[in-house]
Amino acid sequence: MNIEYRKGIVKSINSFNGQVYILTLDIEHPIKRAIGYRMLTGDIQKGDSVIANTTAGTLKLGTGGYHFIIYNYSCYEQNISNIGHGMKLKYTPLQFKCLLAEEHDSIYHNDFNLPIDFNHKMIYIGELHSMLAPLCAYLKLFSNNKVKIGYIMTDHGAMPLMFSKSVQELKKKELLDVTITCGNAFGGDYECVNIYTALIAAANIEKCDIIIITMGPGILGTDTKYGFSGLELGFYGNFIMSTGCKKFIYVPRISFADKRARHMGISHHTITILNDIIQSNAKIVLPLMKKSQLSYIYRQLTINKLMEKHNFSIVDGNGIYRALANYEICPTTMGRGIDADPIFFKAVGAAGYYGLFRMLGFKPTI
Repeated sequence: MNIEYRKGIVKSINSFNGQVYILTLDIEHPIKRAIGYRMLTGDIQKGDSVIANTTAGTLKLGTGGYHFIIYNYSCYEQNISNIGHGMKLKYTPLQFKCLLAEEHDSIYHNDFNLPIDFNHKMIYIGELHSMLAPLCAYLKLFSNNKVKIGYIMTDHGAMPLMFSKSVQELKKKELLDVTITCGNAFGGDYECVNIYTALIAAANIEKCDIIIITMGPGILGTDTKYGFSGLELGFYGNFIMSTGCKKFIYVPRISFADKRARHMGISHHTITILNDIIQSNAKIVLPLMKKSQLSYIYRQLTINKLMEKHNFSIVDGNGIYRALANYEICPTTMGRGIDADPIFFKAVGAAGYYGLFRMLGFKPTI
């Protein structure tokens, strides 16, 4: 078998935010923590007998910090509504019904027969989920809270939106206005079939000024050129530029703190996407940095002939410090915060600066 599951008893409920249970289990496994998604398991109470997926925990994978509840014996019979006939996690034992925004049952059905309205809209693609929180903070602060931000979560990372602590915090602090989950990702304010309809929901229906696209938390990589889940973002970039969007920035993954050579400077993931996947001339913004760091990145760009293909600019990304401090958020990337990996966060700040002040025409006011 390629899946391991075990029976356990809920020993305690450590937290519940209305969607996600964080549990401690009495279970024959070194890991005792578990996550239960209410929309899949129903209500969970102390003392309930549950079945948990323990596969990743046993294999000590990145997704293995918690077990995931598959089934709760106390909720063996549930009724579903007749509204909505879309399925997510299709053809798996956990397939479930949801109301897709595009369906006939949806009040928005007719909106999806119209083209995407990119007029005065700004689109960001971020390679890692950890770019979302700092980018939202920057855009809200330096626009004086005058932009409406929509987030489209794709399904190549974590698929439940509610797994993201960043999204929970951003929503709570009103730094993120609308969430949309597409493909098999689920749990957004809107459920959509694909990236095209997700963009319609964000741009046409919610009329967001800025739309950010990233995967959910977690990125799969195999230390091969094309074997990483973020590759999908390049295809989305191609699509967005081909459909007439004039204000589009691909946020590069940059770090001088990552010990892995393939992620030093501009990550090989970003280089592969810009070199082999995105075919149009994309806007890439780099932050101000030390001369030695900039020289390293220029060598990478020159070797891969990326400066001939894409449009690069260098701007000041230091405003990201002010944005994070202002909203008292402390995001991390690969476990590193802004003090440990400043260039990663400055790259996000630089993208925010260029989008707000160069593309959308905002004037610095604070």
